[in-house]
Amino acid sequence: MGQYHRNLCQLLALVLVSSISLDANAGIKCWINKEEVRECGNAVPAEYAQQGHTKFNAQGVAVGQKKRAKSQAEFAQEQRIKKQKAEEDRKRQEAEKADRVLLDTFSSEDDLVFAREGKVSAIEAQIQLTESHIEKIHANLDRMIAIAADLERRGQKPSEQAMADIEKVRAQVAENHSFIETKRTEQESVRQQYATDIERFRKLTGIR
Repeated sequence: MGQYHRNLCQLLALVLVSSISLDANAGIKCWINKEEVRECGNAVPAEYAQQGHTKFNAQGVAVGQKKRAKSQAEFAQEQRIKKQKAEEDRKRQEAEKADRVLLDTFSSEDDLVFAREGKVSAIEAQIQLTESHIEKIHANLDRMIAIAADLERRGQKPSEQAMADIEKVRAQVAENHSFIETKRTEQESVRQQYATDIERFRKLTGIR
């Protein structure tokens, strides 16, 4: 609205003050109706309550403005933005915490390399122990299979228990191989994590 309309609204508010019996503190509220015409009164009609209005005092001076209520879509968008910001803040705080831990734990890049090699070596020791265990299991499996084959050559059928034991040992071999694969993956994960940590450490300490 232009200056003319604002003056007209103030004048209308003054007229309403004189024509409507109001408490001095009640004020007058003005809103826009369906015909895009500004209306004023001591209370906003229910049908316009959600669209916002301007409040005037007894002298016709605007003393407050109530914004229109948000639509469901606007409210949902606002909530999405708040949620996104909260998630960004959480990630930022976690990153800052990780940086503090990194600098508090390691005083040099060599310390990081030493820690990395220590973890990789510890995993390698587990792998070698498992490989040694597999060799023993295989030896036992070969012996069990040889016994069953010898029985078959003599026309005898190995017992169901003997065959079940063979399958059980084969399953143990497979399980141990799977364990080794998992540990190899873990080693690679350790290397990648420390590569990231070393790069971050260099950035935080200004090392090139």
